[in-house]
Amino acid sequence: MADPAISQRLPKKMSRLLLAGFAILIGLMAVLTNNAVRHMKDQEDRMRDIVELRNRKIQLATDLVEATYNRHNSLVYQVMVDDAFERDEHFQQYIKSGYEVGKARNDLRALGLDAFEVENLRMQDLLVKDIIDLHEAISDLASHDRVAEAREMIATTLRPYNLKFIDTVGKLQRHERDQIQRSLDETRQATHRAITVDLAMGVLLMLLAGSIAVFTYRQMGKYARTICEQMDALEKTGTQLQHEATHDPLTGLPNRSLFYHRLQEAVTHARQEQFKAVVLYVDLDRFKPVNDQYGHAVGDSLLQIVAGRLLASVRATDTVARLGGDEFALILLGMGEADQIDKMKHDILENIQKPVPLGDLTLYPGCSIGLAVFPEDGDNMDTLLQTADARMYEIKRSGKQNGDDVAAT
Repeated sequence: MADPAISQRLPKKMSRLLLAGFAILIGLMAVLTNNAVRHMKDQEDRMRDIVELRNRKIQLATDLVEATYNRHNSLVYQVMVDDAFERDEHFQQYIKSGYEVGKARNDLRALGLDAFEVENLRMQDLLVKDIIDLHEAISDLASHDRVAEAREMIATTLRPYNLKFIDTVGKLQRHERDQIQRSLDETRQATHRAITVDLAMGVLLMLLAGSIAVFTYRQMGKYARTICEQMDALEKTGTQLQHEATHDPLTGLPNRSLFYHRLQEAVTHARQEQFKAVVLYVDLDRFKPVNDQYGHAVGDSLLQIVAGRLLASVRATDTVARLGGDEFALILLGMGEADQIDKMKHDILENIQKPVPLGDLTLYPGCSIGLAVFPEDGDNMDTLLQTADARMYEIKRSGKQNGDDVAAT
């Protein structure tokens, strides 16, 4: 017969073991939960820091491209215009854009750079030095009334440097997007590995303490869903940023960068298939007084309506882009006959000139249009752009606008 004292001691010992076992289980569950939460929060913080930093660099690179475009255009207009006051206005814009280029590059350096970024900025430095030298040479030619030589230098010497500089910045943008995607992929893999390990520990603990393991599983599922949702949101944000980098935020039209890309593709396609392509520059007449007199909100509404009318005037396969300010550009493919082009131009003028009711205000917009046809007016993108821009500018300067100035009642 068993000793009663021993019988009493065994249950007590078992109770102590069970209590110790449950204490260990609870401790392990606490460690498991803490590690899971800490890991996921660390990954979330890491993703946020990396993506925010890279997105900031992408934005600065976009600002740098825009300032470069503006600076180049200001220099071109300085050479092309004859009016001293207008030339001075473009010179001021040239100085402002130069400051914006320098600021964007300095802000990039201040963010901390990896090896690729350092090399990319070094290449930019070399190009900037050559571009500045060319700017000075062009300005010197223009100041000595050697305008034709200045224009030739812009077209044949300066433009390739500008395109190379923009391509260098574009490589920086692609590098930043690649780094974002790589960080997202690494974070996703690390999170999946962590989830796998934690769930395996949860299954083992479920064999000993089902209720505790179920609780842990639910907590892990909750955090896993949160991380997946955040990664999906970040991927959508990346897509949105890509769209914003290639489209005008006010009108939703392709911006200057995307327009140049599509024009290059259009010229290549037209050359291969041996059909014609038309480039149109559309510039609203006397748009600045609308902003000055009625405010930028009215000016923005007018630009949005004009953008919609341009889209309605062309085919779905054509491209309508906003280059900046009140300047738009179109690419028309497969329009070979002169009467077709004239009809399209007439339709655009007619649509734009329709009254624009804005509350109690009615605007009567007009525009100047310059066009160039591939291959008659040029067999490459730069020549077509120069020809269309020059013809639009000649029409505007001659006072023979394709429509009346913007008026209001």
